Amino acid sequence: MRLLAALLVVFLAGCVSDGTKLQPGVADAAAVRADMGAPAEVLKAVHGGEIWFYPRGRVGRQTFRVEFAPDGKLLNIDQVLYEKSFDRIIDGKTTREELRRLLGPPWQEWLSMNGWETIWDYHYWWAGQQWVVHFGLDQKGVVTGQHRRSEINDPGNRL
Repeated sequence: MRLLAALLVVFLAGCVSDGTKLQPGVADAAAVRADMGAPAEVLKAVHGGEIWFYPRGRVGRQTFRVEFAPDGKLLNIDQVLYEKSFDRIIDGKTTREELRRLLGPPWQEWLSMNGWETIWDYHYWWAGQQWVVHFGLDQKGVVTGQHRRSEINDPGNRL
């Protein structure tokens, strides 16, 4: 009986909502928290509302970005780790703060071998395969570039 109860707890922990039942303009922060749980990160939006992030999966291959209006009403919920989101990042222009507000927390952050560039890694799914995108950030906090690669051809680095 205890084993069955433990298995049920593990199964239910994996059943996390992606917010598809929540209606923009109707749902508020309490409804989102009740449906999706506590966010991994909360940021202030430029329009005065808030942005909540929900990384899902083993290495956060799906990250749901939940945006609220200044009045606390839900504006939208989007899965942001995909090619079109990455295309919005402009080398030499997009800042660390803008990148964070668009994609949420990186899975990993590390200092490159050149010693002056910070790298943010985001793992994601594309065409049914595991991919990773690396964003370089200079010392001023501006994106220097990005590199996308399939993890399927790099078995030693798959997560």
